[in-house]
Amino acid sequence: MTVSFATPLRAVEQLDVTADTLTARLYIDPEHPILRGHFPGLPLYPGVFIVETLCQAMAQAFPTQSRLLSVRSLRLTAPLHGGDELTLTVKLTPLDGGWNARGTGRRRDGAAAASIWAVFGGA
Repeated sequence: MTVSFATPLRAVEQLDVTADTLTARLYIDPEHPILRGHFPGLPLYPGVFIVETLCQAMAQAFPTQSRLLSVRSLRLTAPLHGGDELTLTVKLTPLDGGWNARGTGRRRDGAAAASIWAVFGGA
């Protein structure tokens, strides 16, 4: 499989897709280099990588309709630390040639860590 975007990390370890829902899971490796400089002493998983998780999940699920067109909203509501797990559950609504994606990212303890709304389309 050819990937048309840079992958700074493997942001999806498990992916489940139904007719209208995408669920991506990721274990946040506490030793990963991206955590080193993001608040030394209290490393956080950078919010941009939640977007990356969604992009990689969409690319796996819908290769021809996975170009990120816009991020309408991203709200970070609780920190994700090394050793945490992110479960990103996204409701998908078809658009002409793409998808409207609205979802919530939760930590292992069930706390909502992020909400995201993005639009994807064809290449």
